[in-house]
Amino acid sequence: MGRPPKEKKPISLVERRMKTGSIFAASAREIPMKEAGRWAIRIVNSAISYSHLLDMKEQKGWVFADPDDLAVKAEDVGFRILDGRIVRGTHGEEVLMKMERSDYAAVQKMKDQMNRQTTFGKKAVKASILEAAGKEPGGDEGADYLNRTTSSMTVTDSIERVQLED
Repeated sequence: MGRPPKEKKPISLVERRMKTGSIFAASAREIPMKEAGRWAIRIVNSAISYSHLLDMKEQKGWVFADPDDLAVKAEDVGFRILDGRIVRGTHGEEVLMKMERSDYAAVQKMKDQMNRQTTFGKKAVKASILEAAGKEPGGDEGADYLNRTTSSMTVTDSIERVQLED
């Protein structure tokens, strides 16, 4: 016959914080949404500039989250409702915005492709090779040779891509 389960002693927030190993650590609070899988959400700081919210909306495709999108009261997650928007901060400068998760994933994929092209594209790789060759003893001659012959060189990305969990 097994022993009865050991009763767990409640732990205070301060004790839990001390046990994390970093007293400065603070995790981001989850913002429960009614349709959690549908939305990518972001807290946008409108105090950055006068046009920051407009840019997020008109240039980047984010929309204001609606109070009805929340699965809890705004106050339960540190926000309040101001002019129909979910906000926080002394003057409501931080605004909760949302984007369809599929759209967000498409934007992130394109950003990744552009970053890879800039970092690992033929011109970037060639410049990197020539710079490294120039630093070697007798590197001027080697870099000159590589500069003349790399136009026919093919560089391929061998990074394995894996699907990340949402």
